Amino acid sequence: MKQNIIQYLMVGLLVVGSYMVGVYKTKAEYLEGGIPAQVAEVAGKQAPTPEEKTELTDEEWVKIQENSIHVDGEESAPVTIVEFTDYQCPFCSRYVSDTLSKIKTEYIETGKVRYMVRDLPLPFHSHSEDAAAAARCAEKQGKYIEMHDLLFAKQDVWSKEADVTETFVGYAKTFGMADGSFRVCLTSEEVLSAIKADKELAASVGASGTPTFYVNGMALVGAQPYAAFEALINEGL
Repeated sequence: MKQNIIQYLMVGLLVVGSYMVGVYKTKAEYLEGGIPAQVAEVAGKQAPTPEEKTELTDEEWVKIQENSIHVDGEESAPVTIVEFTDYQCPFCSRYVSDTLSKIKTEYIETGKVRYMVRDLPLPFHSHSEDAAAAARCAEKQGKYIEMHDLLFAKQDVWSKEADVTETFVGYAKTFGMADGSFRVCLTSEEVLSAIKADKELAASVGASGTPTFYVNGMALVGAQPYAAFEALINEGL
C-alpha cells in the first residue's frame, strides 16, 4: 500500500514537472522563432494545468469512442486510449516525438492498447482546422499515419504559411494519394462537419486544451511523460 502511494506521488511529480518544462520550452521556441511575445504567452498556456485525475461517465466513455478519425491496435485490447489533438499544437508535437512511439512499441503493437484519435483544433491556431481536414482526408485514402506524422514533423514550416492548401496537397502527392479528390475533400461538408462534431464532443466531456487523453475513461491532460501513461495503462491490465 505504502509503495503504491509513493509510486502515485512520483508520477504526479513527473506530470507537473513535465508540464512546467514544456510551458517554458514552448514559449522560448516561439520567441526564438520571431513569434510575438503575446502569441508565445498564449502558446505556453494552451495545455491546461494538470489537475487531479477525472473519470468520464460510462455514457461519455462510450460516446467518445464512436466515429473516431483513426483507430490503431486490437479491438480486444484491455485498455483504450482516446486522444483529442491539434496538429498545430506544440505540446501535441512534443508528445508525438517524445512519447507516442514508446506507447506504440510497448502497448499498441503488443495488443494491450487500442488507440483512437479525435480532433480538437484550438481557435488561436490559424491552420489547425486545415490540418485536421488534411489528416481526415488522408485517412480516407488509407494514409492517415503518414499524414499525421508528417504534419507534426513539418509543423514549424506549414504553421507559418499564409495558405496551406498547396502544401498539404503536396504532402498527399508524396504518399501517392489522388491529389484531385484530396483537394476536394479538404473543404467538403462531410469533413468540416466531422471536425465540428469532434470539437463539440470535446466540450461536452470537458476537454478544453490539447493534447487531452482518456485512458479507459480516465483523463490525462497535456504532453505528459511516458511514465504517466505507463502508470494509467498498467492499472487497466
